[in-house]
Amino acid sequence: MRIGILGPTESEIMPFISKILNKKLSEHAMLKFYSGIYEDVEVVSAFCGVCKVNAAIATQILISKFEVTHIVLTGVAGALSRDLEIGDTVISSEVAYHDVANGILTEYHPWMKDIYFRPDGELLKLCEDISKTLSGTSKCHIGRIITGETFVTHNEREGLIENFNPLCVDMESASVAHTCYVNNIPFIVIRSMSDNADESGLETFENNMEMAALNSIKLVEGLIKKLGESKKQKNRLS
Repeated sequence: MRIGILGPTESEIMPFISKILNKKLSEHAMLKFYSGIYEDVEVVSAFCGVCKVNAAIATQILISKFEVTHIVLTGVAGALSRDLEIGDTVISSEVAYHDVANGILTEYHPWMKDIYFRPDGELLKLCEDISKTLSGTSKCHIGRIITGETFVTHNEREGLIENFNPLCVDMESASVAHTCYVNNIPFIVIRSMSDNADESGLETFENNMEMAALNSIKLVEGLIKKLGESKKQKNRLS
């Protein structure tokens, strides 16, 4: 088992990378990858950069160069559902692009049945279980995440809600999910809210980013620990 953990920016991933033991640094495609051990599990982590292409590049490198068995994307997102407060965390049940025509994914490679990428069931269940044990005032939700490459304006929100019924929006999740899908790699996306329907925009995002990122990382750390415990249990039974 080797887990790949990505975050779009340093603020969204370095608090986790700082806890990796026996870190080794390597560079590929102008990206820095940190490999080592967390909770007795092999991990490889990087901040991939913002936007879809950067996230896809980093994901493919994790798969091809580091041969990871699972991928987790962590970071922040903008809430679209009014059920979400700033700091709340969304665990992906489905992930989709909101700025790619539907037929591109269903009529061409990778010839999907619909436009939604779905995470690994075991990872989703583990995240759900862990979320129920986390302390603090912020809540965890399971639902749909959509991805596009611009900050969503207040005027655009209603259209996205009507078309996709998502919980939140970001700039990387669908491309990570897409890359995992074509490589048959289990994935999960965990994003905490840096802004919502009432408080949106770049300034709000920057003000809340650090707090929200830590909420997301807390769940990621719990997931890795659970995966490590599960692996040990399976080894004892074999």
